Amino acid sequence: MTFTELAFLPFLAIVLPVYWAIGDRTRQNAWILAASLLFYGWRTPWYVLLLAGTALIDYLTARGMERWPARKGWMLGISLATNLGLLAWFKYLDFFVENAAALLDALGVAHVLSPPGVPLPVGISFYTFQTMGYAIDCWRGDTRPRRSLLDYATFVTFFPQLVAGPVERANGLLREVESERRFGWPMFVSGVGLALWGAVQKVVVADTLALYVDSVFAMPSPSAPLVAAATVGFSAQILADFAGYSDMARGLGRMLGFELMENFRAPYLARSPSEFWGRWHISFSTWIRDNVYVPLGGARHGPRRRVVATWVAMLASGFWHGAAWHFVAWGAWHAAVLTGWRALAPRVPRTFAESPLGRAGALGLTLLCVQFGWLLFREDSLVRVGGWLTRNPLAAPWEEQVGAVMVLSVALAGAAVLGFGGAVRRRWPADAVPLPARTALWACGTLAVLLFSRDVHRDFLYFRF
Repeated sequence: MTFTELAFLPFLAIVLPVYWAIGDRTRQNAWILAASLLFYGWRTPWYVLLLAGTALIDYLTARGMERWPARKGWMLGISLATNLGLLAWFKYLDFFVENAAALLDALGVAHVLSPPGVPLPVGISFYTFQTMGYAIDCWRGDTRPRRSLLDYATFVTFFPQLVAGPVERANGLLREVESERRFGWPMFVSGVGLALWGAVQKVVVADTLALYVDSVFAMPSPSAPLVAAATVGFSAQILADFAGYSDMARGLGRMLGFELMENFRAPYLARSPSEFWGRWHISFSTWIRDNVYVPLGGARHGPRRRVVATWVAMLASGFWHGAAWHFVAWGAWHAAVLTGWRALAPRVPRTFAESPLGRAGALGLTLLCVQFGWLLFREDSLVRVGGWLTRNPLAAPWEEQVGAVMVLSVALAGAAVLGFGGAVRRRWPADAVPLPARTALWACGTLAVLLFSRDVHRDFLYFRF
């Protein structure tokens, strides 16, 4: 089930009143757990068994760390092997087999290898990282192993953020699961407004842009200007799609009395690659920072170690997004940009860097680097990317140049909606808006979602990862 399916509305209409009518925290958690399992298993019920197995293994390994402190390392190894093994089987097996077969073909070696076609369970990349992060935090001593299986299971399966994040940590969401919750009208109203804004981002902006972006990248040989315009469109699409999901998740969480972490903070206003990653998919980037970058040395052991840690972290980030070489190339591009920026930025005079022109230039250059990264992320053929980069953009047919202007106009319109909506939300929180104005905004948002809804249902982009 997804937030934009019609079936979700009656689901929520039953879950919310029963949840708040229960009152008792333990029974509330049991109700959320049952609702979350129904939500996750709505399309493919057997996925629930995989989710339950993953959660149970990390619960038991954390308890084992508490019972046998001398064997904490072994317990962590079991957690890592299990979670990474599941990802390797369900997400990367076909990729490894395909590449092994291609290598054998190139060497002229006869073989019978063929991808087995293993299905990818929705959200496996998110909930394995969440449970694995819990085990790692217990191993470090950053959090204590929980004894209540019900509270822990509620933390893992919490349906608003189960399939596409934010990737919550035990010291955040789990503590809220263990706390008493009472209905509060301001928080509920804020949640409704945030969830509705997320739906506008997804349905009105992301799904509309997808029509244009997908059409361009599906063309056999689009011109460079058309691809550039579609890349700008995709940058707005993926932000609206993923930030829209995150805002809907946070809004639903507030309606249930929870405060999920903010996952996006105006990422395209960043003035450096490091700042961009501090604003984009914050729950995931901090997870990678704490569990990959810092353990490898980070910035603590000199510039060489920092470069190595950056490359490993960004390549892991790219491969996490998908079993394909263009995702690896996307991670490598960001690693190169991060390391190159750190090397060159200190050489820029501070007076220029802090001037309006310098700040504008840093913002523009960062955005340009991010845009090229999105081209690598969206286009699965690196050969086609190379062709576009070496092709004369002025040689494009006039009709494709006109098409590029049209696509770019739609992309900028979508970006304007995102910018305006984000500015309004930052300036006037939902509980600070007078009731008449709030009602009018909600009515406009609901009408926009209804008008832009389409017969063909589009899943959120990050469901694929």
